[in-house]
Amino acid sequence: MTTDGPVALVTGGAGGIGRAIASRMAADGRTVVVADLDADAVRETAAAVPGPAHGVILDVADADSRRAVIATCDDLGGIDTLVNCAGVLRDARLAKLDPAAFRRLQDVNLLGPLALTRLAAVGMTRRGRGAVVNLASRAWLGTFGSTAYSTAKGGLVGATRSLALELGPHGITVNALAPGFVDTAMTDGLPPEIRRRTLGAIPVGRAGRPEDVADAVVFLTGATYVTGQVLPVCGGRSVADPYAARPRPRS
Repeated sequence: MTTDGPVALVTGGAGGIGRAIASRMAADGRTVVVADLDADAVRETAAAVPGPAHGVILDVADADSRRAVIATCDDLGGIDTLVNCAGVLRDARLAKLDPAAFRRLQDVNLLGPLALTRLAAVGMTRRGRGAVVNLASRAWLGTFGSTAYSTAKGGLVGATRSLALELGPHGITVNALAPGFVDTAMTDGLPPEIRRRTLGAIPVGRAGRPEDVADAVVFLTGATYVTGQVLPVCGGRSVADPYAARPRPRS
């Protein structure tokens, strides 16, 4: 199974954003390991990626599952790029926040990615090179009614910055992306009024696309002098009033 080219592991690789990232990684010349929970979606995505790809079932919150996916990457020659894209969003206001749901969000969105990074860093350190990109969210700045999700994503941003200091001397960059509103299955269920207000607050005037995030991932994995950074991919929303109407040009 060993490959001569770089190997990229994309967790959550069968989702909307993950699939776009996997495709861009493959187009950029990497052998891609598509890792996700849905076996059928993993197989379909791996078959659709424009380049060498392997599908692996991964529960990012499970230690045995994490070790198995790293073993697959090792069989291919060792992981060069880790994209922690797997995530889950189920949240509530504080008074209705279920402790079990809170723990699940931390396990999937924060603790799992950190544990996977720890495993991947072993081989990266040995080879003296590597790139880790963590999919945080604009929610790390705070989102009404999303305490658990914002906690996990904010923790991921803090970990990104600390890991950049720790792993930089070993030739490994660690960065985070903070997407804003991106059209995916996760956002399809938003109430129409919330969607309208959200889109009205985006200065570029449209929702993000999974490909917008994928382009930013490719940039960060190739930018060897950029580390410890958080790059918003939000169409300017992070610098705008979150519910302000987008200004219209004067005629």
